[in-house]
Amino acid sequence: GVDQCIQKFLDVARQTECFFLQKRLHLSVQKPELVIKEDVSELKNELQRKEALIQKHLGKLRHWQQVLEDMNVQHKKPAEMPQGPLAYLEQASANIPAPMKQT
Repeated sequence: GVDQCIQKFLDVARQTECFFLQKRLHLSVQKPELVIKEDVSELKNELQRKEALIQKHLGKLRHWQQVLEDMNVQHKKPAEMPQGPLAYLEQASANIPAPMKQT
């Protein structure tokens, strides 16, 4: 039934893989320069992918460095900023509107 079909499929897959491995072995013996060219091509492609990934991460890094720099510039106003352990709470509470009085 199903198990026999799956087993037959796996056997054919192994035979196919073995066939291509044998062909590759013969090719590497007869024409080793082709295997080297293929390896070099794969390495070049890998380098290009990694270079693109590095550039992508550098772009993100520059973006976040700019965000942090902008935050530092905004927060470095010593004359306006209170100092001390409660300075952050004082600044945050200054932005809360006063409660409305009930009449």
